[in-house]
Amino acid sequence: MNRRQLGFLVLVNALVSLAIALAVVWIAESRRPDLEELAALYTPPPPVIPLATATLPPVNPVATPPPTATPAPAESPDPGESSVYVVQPGDNLLAIALRFNLTLDELMEANGLTDPDFVFVGQRLVIPGGANVSQGGSSPGSSASSPVAAPQVRIAQVENPGNLDGEAVLLVNDGDAAVNLQGWTLVREGGPAYTFGDLPLFPGGSVRLHSTGGADTSVDLYWGQPQALWTPGATVRLLDAGGQEVARYVVP
Repeated sequence: MNRRQLGFLVLVNALVSLAIALAVVWIAESRRPDLEELAALYTPPPPVIPLATATLPPVNPVATPPPTATPAPAESPDPGESSVYVVQPGDNLLAIALRFNLTLDELMEANGLTDPDFVFVGQRLVIPGGANVSQGGSSPGSSASSPVAAPQVRIAQVENPGNLDGEAVLLVNDGDAAVNLQGWTLVREGGPAYTFGDLPLFPGGSVRLHSTGGADTSVDLYWGQPQALWTPGATVRLLDAGGQEVARYVVP
């Protein structure tokens, strides 16, 4: 084979190879999908976002107030009648007046009182208008009355017995209410007696009754005796306005 033939074969092979290469490229290009189609094919659809459902707060039902009981009107007392009330521990004039549908002035006027802040256990108050006295008192025509708590006044001691200038009887109110000693008496058994005037003794308060003479005060009273009264063994008695014994003490 000469050079001309060899060159021709080489050229033919080159052309065949080129043709084959072009055919392969054409086939590959024809089978490749379009970029826009690929983008449309492989792009995921946007997610569906549900609309939020607005939740309204529950409406509180309007509370219906309970029916209000209509108080029964107070009965008007008969102005022609009256009752008697005996003061109990813890009472005061205003509370007593309200209890019987009275004003404080009406109660004070009916009893001739001038001090609205003073009342004592056992005091008998006229309740005008025929009010129903439910405790501690009685109607004018009735002899029965509720028992009154005994005043807790005690004879604490006899100081300096046998010494006229120094001896005194000490009284103390251990109760919870004031006690007026008016009309009460302190007695030496078998001897003289001392009658108290208008003297309120408040809870926890005390008063001394001196055997000698002097000027009375709210805490010191003077008997004006010429000689000493209290000797060892002597008995001291305290009686209320009704003559009932409240306290007894024997001088040591």
